[in-house]
Amino acid sequence: MRNLIILRHRQALLLMKLINVCTTFIMCLYVDDILIFKTDIEVINEVKSFLSQNFEMKDLGEADLIKSENGITLMQSHYVEKILSQFGYLDSNPSPTPYDTSKITRKNKGPGRGQLRYSQIIGSLMYLAAGAARSDIFFVVSKLSWFTSNPRDDHWNMLKRVMHYLRGTMSHGLHYTRYPKVLEGYSDANWIFDFNEMKATSGYVFILGGAAVSWRSCEQTILIRSTVKAELTALDTSTIEAEWLRELLMDVPVGEKPIPAILMNCNNQPAIAKVNSAKDNAKSSRHVRRRIKSVRKLSNFRVIAVQYINTAKNLAD
Repeated sequence: MRNLIILRHRQALLLMKLINVCTTFIMCLYVDDILIFKTDIEVINEVKSFLSQNFEMKDLGEADLIKSENGITLMQSHYVEKILSQFGYLDSNPSPTPYDTSKITRKNKGPGRGQLRYSQIIGSLMYLAAGAARSDIFFVVSKLSWFTSNPRDDHWNMLKRVMHYLRGTMSHGLHYTRYPKVLEGYSDANWIFDFNEMKATSGYVFILGGAAVSWRSCEQTILIRSTVKAELTALDTSTIEAEWLRELLMDVPVGEKPIPAILMNCNNQPAIAKVNSAKDNAKSSRHVRRRIKSVRKLSNFRVIAVQYINTAKNLAD
């Protein structure tokens, strides 16, 4: 194992030398997949040639993107079609929305139905929502994943609605342009609306070049007793991502340098007031106070700038 690590380290050093010789390019790695970004195709070919000489690899060619004069569009229509075909929804009637907000989800205390097939569909949709350009279904898929171990009929009906929605939106994607080059974030929290639920949900989305570059919907890890504290918890989660994205942009030749404060849009004015205030409420739990101080610190150091936005315009809502 040590020899393998040393070998990889030497190869990494060789790659660093190659980078120094060539002009700047971007190489994104996810497990065993690599994307190489550069406007000069000769540089890309040189990098791929070097990698193939030092690593066992397969060249899959150019990424599946739709290019136009107005930018590029990232789509996953082929993967959506594959999912719909695999689970028998390719000929289903389209649905206008992925989620009915009037429906209340509760845990199943009785016998479940189709647990294996339910978990297979959720797994496929989770990949599509989290890493394949379909942020519009992230919330509902995350919600339905809570019931994977024992789904009942109403969970299945909600899952079918997501599949019907995908049937009508197979061509949806993320369209990126050159502008705006400034990173902007949106934060929101979904308050507990069911007495069976114990925790709220945090959500955020970051926009760069006209489309989403990072998004998330997750259950909060602490118990809170007000919408304000739920919003503060969501804002803290969002600012952690904002700080990481800001550091990433420092090394990427996109936008102006130094990176300006990332605008964080929040639709809860009391939460914003607590961040901007120098006082802390002693009645708040230490977990909430820590989150307030964390967001306040990033705001004071101009890493982020929190501002109010109307709920109707909050993209994370």
